[in-house]
Amino acid sequence: MGKRTRVTKKGLKHDAFVETTAKGTKFIEEHLSKLLIGAAAVLVAVVVVFFVVRGQKAANREAQGLLAVATESLNQGLMAQASDQYRGVIEAYPGTRSAGAATCYLGSILFHQKQYDEALAQFDAYLNDYGSPGNLRVIALEGKAAVFEQRRDFQAASTLYEQLATERKAEPAAAARSLMAAARCQRAAQNWEAVKSLAGRVVADYPDTPSAGDARVALAEASALTTP
Repeated sequence: MGKRTRVTKKGLKHDAFVETTAKGTKFIEEHLSKLLIGAAAVLVAVVVVFFVVRGQKAANREAQGLLAVATESLNQGLMAQASDQYRGVIEAYPGTRSAGAATCYLGSILFHQKQYDEALAQFDAYLNDYGSPGNLRVIALEGKAAVFEQRRDFQAASTLYEQLATERKAEPAAAARSLMAAARCQRAAQNWEAVKSLAGRVVADYPDTPSAGDARVALAEASALTTP
C-alpha cells in the first residue's frame, strides 16, 4: 500500500479555498461576456443620454432663435408672416417652451384676425400642453375668455375671468381687473346680482386698486337695478 497522506485542517482550508476560487473563476468565465455586454449597454445608454440632452439643448436654442424671428415679424405688423413662423416653431420643436410660446402668440394673432375657432384651439392647446403658471397662461386664459365674449357666451367668459382672479390673488391689481372683467360679462348678460357680487368683492377685497372706482360705480348700478 502507498504512503497514506494525513488530511489536516490546514489542508482542508487550502482545498476549500482552491475549490471556491475555481468556482469563482468558472462563474467569471461563464458570465464574463454577459458582464461585458451589460457594461457596454450602460456605456451606450450614457452616451445616448448625453447626446439626447445635448441635442435637446441645441433644439431649444434653435427654437428660441426662430421664436425671436417670428416675434420680430409680429412687432413689425407682419401678422401673416409671423403666423407662418410661429406654426413652423410649433411643428418643428413640439414640447419645447418656445413651441408653447408660439402656440399662445399664434392664438393671439388669430383672435386679432377674428378667427375665433382657430384662436380658441390654440389657447386650449397651450393650456392643455404647456399651461404652467406664468404670463403665457394668463394670455391664454384671457384669450379664451375673450373668444367666449365674442360668442356672447358671457357666463363661460365670466367663469374664466373669475378663475384668473383666483390664480392671481397675490397680485391685487391684476385680480381686481379680472373680477371686473367677469362683472363686465355679467353686465352684458344683465345678470345684475352677479354684477353686484363681483363688484362688491373688488370693493371689499381690493379697495386700493385702480379698479376699485369702477367697481363702486358698477355696484351702485347693480344695487339700484336689483332693489324692489
